[in-house]
Amino acid sequence: MFGFRITYLRGSVTAADVRTGSEKDRIEWPPHPDRLFCALAQAWGDLGQTERARAALCWLEELHQRSLPLIRCGQVLGATVRQRFVPVNDNWSPIITESKGKKKPAQPIAGTAIGRDRKPRRIPTATVSDDNVMLWWPDAEPSSEHRDNLVELARAIASLGHSSCLVAVDVLDSSPNSAVTWTPRADGPEMLRVPASGRLASLHEAYQAKRHPGISQRWKAYGPPSDDSGIARGHHQDLVMFRFASGRFSPLLEAAARVIAVWRNAILKEADQPVSEIISGHAPDSTSESPKPSQRAHLALLPLPDVGHRYARSHLLGLAAALPGPLAAEERRACLRALGRVESLTLGDLGVWGLERCDAAETRKGLLSETWREPSRIWSTVTPLVFGKYPRDLWGEQSAALIREACAISGLPEPAEVAVAPVAWILGVPPAQRFPPLASRAGKPRRAHAHVRLVFSKSVAGPVLVGAGRHQGYGLFRPLKEGPDEA
Repeated sequence: MFGFRITYLRGSVTAADVRTGSEKDRIEWPPHPDRLFCALAQAWGDLGQTERARAALCWLEELHQRSLPLIRCGQVLGATVRQRFVPVNDNWSPIITESKGKKKPAQPIAGTAIGRDRKPRRIPTATVSDDNVMLWWPDAEPSSEHRDNLVELARAIASLGHSSCLVAVDVLDSSPNSAVTWTPRADGPEMLRVPASGRLASLHEAYQAKRHPGISQRWKAYGPPSDDSGIARGHHQDLVMFRFASGRFSPLLEAAARVIAVWRNAILKEADQPVSEIISGHAPDSTSESPKPSQRAHLALLPLPDVGHRYARSHLLGLAAALPGPLAAEERRACLRALGRVESLTLGDLGVWGLERCDAAETRKGLLSETWREPSRIWSTVTPLVFGKYPRDLWGEQSAALIREACAISGLPEPAEVAVAPVAWILGVPPAQRFPPLASRAGKPRRAHAHVRLVFSKSVAGPVLVGAGRHQGYGLFRPLKEGPDEA
């Protein structure tokens, strides 16, 4: 057995998820194995780059190619994102040149007479339920020399992530007694960076050239142990949340299909060309004359309404994109690039609406990812479920059978109970008849839709998207509490 224990000395983590780019509005949690490996490589440089320590790091790099570590960590309890002005690393000049060529002295660093240029930076910080994180390989066993060198490197690590994120790192002497939180899984909902082959050499080369080492291009899917969590998931797993930043009037939930159609067209226009199958939902050989749907789960666009409480106004707070998982790293980046390029939507009479990524400081429940992803046995529609086939009796057993079939198509377990009704089980959700029907192909009958309540035999984690219109804002479910006070 071999592994590491990371102790967060301040009880909080300050490390941005690299997938958010310059926005840096999301915490990286759990810490990615590549982040720890980079910190070990930095310690190797600080301690003089000895050959014996380099050999130990090469062994660790090779170990990551054969197998990936198990991870035990706590949960994020709360997160904040603050903007701070920090010195620019690659500009040590005490003189700042402004846009019009005017020069001025930089603000001195506290306690010194030396000035440094400063730029605004967003720094996310989160408190965690457990100060200790463990990464370990149950079947790995380094030589005594490699172990001793890795112990020395680990103890030289002072921070992980931002320089203010102080840590103590130790090598584990025995297998942890704690249960595994994250394990490598092909269907895992979270993609973590792990060291690629040649990572140490690329880090050393970047250090010698005095440039940024870059991000590891090797990503692997992680998730809770399937036999431990007892939680099922559908094909869509991760949510990218956006709030409306401007506009005179709030669109009502019934207008979600129109808003999402505008958003989808804007995303397709801004996406890298040719548009990825994951974004378009069309097969690679699809053409305008002969369209073919993709056989893979692809990007789904969802409304985020104000519902679920007694004062709900049923208007849209924002929009979300549900990413299928797992995705290859480049597919995920293509989705995030396309989404990030759409900064506003023109909604006809409703005017122009700005879109902003939701950050960790968001408090409105409808704009929190956990609202739509929290595991539950009971789920109810927020937008009506659209039937793939027209049932003879919309409220009968045939409808229930079609819904069970639609759950299987979405990657969900078969529900133990299915209820169909014209009204929803969630406060503030309009009746199904107030939603326009999903558009059908020419010559096809009008599609039927209804509100649905599902009860599963075990907990299911969201987002739960079911039915023919699940990629276009229909068939969006929200978890319900069990008991008489469901809401």
